Amino acid sequence: MTNGTNMIYPSRSEEETKKLAAEFAAGLRGGDVVFLTGALGSGKTTFVRGVAEALGFHEPVRSPSFTIVNHYPIEHSPVKQILHVDFYRIDDPSEIPPLALEEEVGRPDTVTFIEWPESVPTSITPTHRVSCATTNASHVITID
Repeated sequence: MTNGTNMIYPSRSEEETKKLAAEFAAGLRGGDVVFLTGALGSGKTTFVRGVAEALGFHEPVRSPSFTIVNHYPIEHSPVKQILHVDFYRIDDPSEIPPLALEEEVGRPDTVTFIEWPESVPTSITPTHRVSCATTNASHVITID
C-alpha cells in the first residue's frame, strides 16, 4: 500500500517484519543512514534484526537502549558493518560527541540505523526513514 511516496506494510508477526526488512536490505548501500521511529515495542529492533540477518549477520541483534551503539560486522561486500544506534536515553545533546558517530556514520562500508533520531545532530541526515507502529494485534511499518 502507498501513501504519497511512503510504502505502508502491515505485519502480524516477527517473521513478517523480518521478511519485509530483508526486502528493504536488498536496496541498501554503504553510507546509507536509516532513521527508525516508533514507540517502545513497535518493531524497530526486529526490523534491524531482519536487515542484519539478510546481510549475513547471524549473531543476536539486541536493542542498543543501554549500550547506545551496537556494531554488527557483515561479510557482505561492499557493506562490512551495520551500526545500530539508539538515542532513547540521550537527554543532553552534549552526550553525543563522545560516541564519535560522525566518524562512522556515512562511511561507504557501513549502513547506520538510528532509533529515536529526534536528538541526532543536524549533520547526520537520513537516506531512508522507517516508522513502526502497533495497532491492535499487528504492526504497521512505513518506509519512506
